[in-house]
Amino acid sequence: MEYVTNLMDVSVDPGEWGRQREDEGWHVLSVADHFYTDHRPFPHVWVAATAIASATSQVKITTSFVNNLLRSPVEVAQAALLLHKVSAERFELGLGAGWAKGEIVGAGMYYPPPSDRAGMYTEAIQIVRALITEGTCTFSGNYYQIDTKHVGPVAKNPPVLIGSVGGPRTVREVTPFLDRAEIKASSASTRGGKLDLGIMAEIPESHLLSMIEKVRSIRPDIELGMFVLCNAGTDQFTKDLESTMGDNLYSRFFGSPEKVADGLGWLAEQGISRAQLSPFDDTSLDRLAPHLL
Repeated sequence: MEYVTNLMDVSVDPGEWGRQREDEGWHVLSVADHFYTDHRPFPHVWVAATAIASATSQVKITTSFVNNLLRSPVEVAQAALLLHKVSAERFELGLGAGWAKGEIVGAGMYYPPPSDRAGMYTEAIQIVRALITEGTCTFSGNYYQIDTKHVGPVAKNPPVLIGSVGGPRTVREVTPFLDRAEIKASSASTRGGKLDLGIMAEIPESHLLSMIEKVRSIRPDIELGMFVLCNAGTDQFTKDLESTMGDNLYSRFFGSPEKVADGLGWLAEQGISRAQLSPFDDTSLDRLAPHLL
């Protein structure tokens, strides 16, 4: 199992953070793509990822996930190709549909309904795939009209393309274009544009297992990851989250470090080869590290 640690803290220097995490032995370092959420501001995805790439030498670097509502797929491909080059081909591009309504509306941008977000994402994945492999793309869809002649530098070994798949449509329409499918079993909890812990607590283990089966039916050999909202500790904040999660799927990922590590081990048994950790409290990573690395 590979473990991804996700930078979401604007108060730290991304380069120093990257060096520390590489020295600790984390397998992949990631940057989320938000302006802000209800809980915090976020570092800029491309600035932070570039700083991490410049400060490290061995660890893989990814984005989790570039927000399709904020960025043109042409810009995404352009940035990914150059970051792949300057990182000595350590960069893996993660692209997602986008979900947080508040930051989109607050920035004066249009927030589409779920069906349109899925449709835009499906088309963007195809455009990005063409651009990172060929450097050109002509595409005519319901949401994008693209005629891009030259994007580069195109590499012999292009960046791995990772997509977040949650609902039935993205599983069906996005999976064929991916190198790795990142299963977002919690997608129902953000469909309304804001994280709903009550909905997340109701998601059963059977839902994740069904998603794995559906992705495998499309691409039997594709690598599988999972975006894991979690928190590890024995403090009252973590205990309250653990209580909220009840006995369903996400109860495995809230509680003592030992319990969360066991939950991540269970994911490996289901065929998940990479867990992307997104804790509510960043110090969870320090508590988890001795149990995972």
